[in-house]
Amino acid sequence: MGTLVAFLIGLAVMFFLMLKTKVGPFMSMLFGSLVIGLGCGVSSADTISAIAGGFGNTCKSIGIVIIFGTILGEYLEKSNATQKIATTLLRLTGDKNADVALAATGFVVSIPVFCDVALIMLAPIAKAVAKKSRLKLGALATVLALGLLITNTYVAPTPAPLSIASILGIDVGQSILWGLAASLFVVVVVWAYCRFFLQKKPDDWYVRSDSTALEDSENEDGEETKLSNAAPAVMPSFLASILPILVPIVLILFNTTCSMLLPEGAALLTVSSFLGDKNIALALGIVTAILLLKKSIPQNEVYDAMTNALSTAGPVIFITAAGGALSKIIDATGVGVLFADSLAASALPVIIIPFLICGFSKFVQGSSSVAVIMASTLTLPLCNAGLIHPIVAFIAICAGSGFGSHVNNSFFWVFANLFGYDTKTTLKSLCVGQHVMAFAGLVAACIVSMIL
Repeated sequence: MGTLVAFLIGLAVMFFLMLKTKVGPFMSMLFGSLVIGLGCGVSSADTISAIAGGFGNTCKSIGIVIIFGTILGEYLEKSNATQKIATTLLRLTGDKNADVALAATGFVVSIPVFCDVALIMLAPIAKAVAKKSRLKLGALATVLALGLLITNTYVAPTPAPLSIASILGIDVGQSILWGLAASLFVVVVVWAYCRFFLQKKPDDWYVRSDSTALEDSENEDGEETKLSNAAPAVMPSFLASILPILVPIVLILFNTTCSMLLPEGAALLTVSSFLGDKNIALALGIVTAILLLKKSIPQNEVYDAMTNALSTAGPVIFITAAGGALSKIIDATGVGVLFADSLAASALPVIIIPFLICGFSKFVQGSSSVAVIMASTLTLPLCNAGLIHPIVAFIAICAGSGFGSHVNNSFFWVFANLFGYDTKTTLKSLCVGQHVMAFAGLVAACIVSMIL
């Protein structure tokens, strides 16, 4: 009992530092790990060793992947490849089905590009399409934003699913395969929410913020003209835009398939294990991007993406690695086993547990990355005890990261400021949509649990 109390005190200290101080999640998790370790009776030497070991092992596991994924995203951004994907899909669907194109664009683009950055890049396209098609901008903006969030939540190499896979010990290729399957189901549900609910709302349901006036129609016309006229001259081809995303995913999935089907020692398995290694696959994705997209990037900026990406990837790696340290400490204290035993004895369905842990953490402190690390760490003992399949836990945790979303995360304000909606409108469009996304993901986890 004393161990559990010390653990809860350590968590409370960690959340207090995150929410009430400017210490930030990195130092908050490290300090919380220290409090939990010492409070639960782990010696000071073992506590420090566990923190350092967990931090180092996590960096070794996903550090290079996050850096390479960020570099790939930089190339797609600088070359306007993301805009090319969007405009191509819009041409295929037509204006009246623009919501399908925007959902698909978000779904594809957010695999290598951080969703905040991708939304900033694609917002002008959503605005121009809304004006041209006369569809509700609020519905189009929401379906784009949610499409971005879905693969950002479920599909590696984005940091959140990569962190979950690392902590739960899941093969990255399997996490991509099941994550894509779950996210395809979720994106259809989200599209239906935007098409049949948000699109039906009257114009006055969407309220602009006091600080953001409606854009002048002349500016909108200019923006649309710029998009349609300038785009072909500066954008790469659709194939060149999409290949850098597909190459690493196909290689990783190829390796996973070969490892499941081929006998140990097969020559093809040696090749696939090298090319399909997550680090090598993403490196080849970067090489593909440089070769295919360099003509669309100013010559003096072709290699700047590699340096620029480090400033973006660094904080993500450190926060994720701090989560690895927390995971190691919880394992050393034995509190995870106590937690698993108590939950196993409860009447709560096991599949709900990782979903709620992640959702509660997201509600309290706002960061999806922190929430999934916390949920993965506390769910690992349930997986080890055989109470839940790691893949099912993976999908449930991914789903939980959308539950509890509100004004305490940056994506909320990026969306509100880009499209000029007030807080109430953003809550009832984007945040309700995130909860639709969350519960659809939970349904997907339940379906997968029947298969595995």
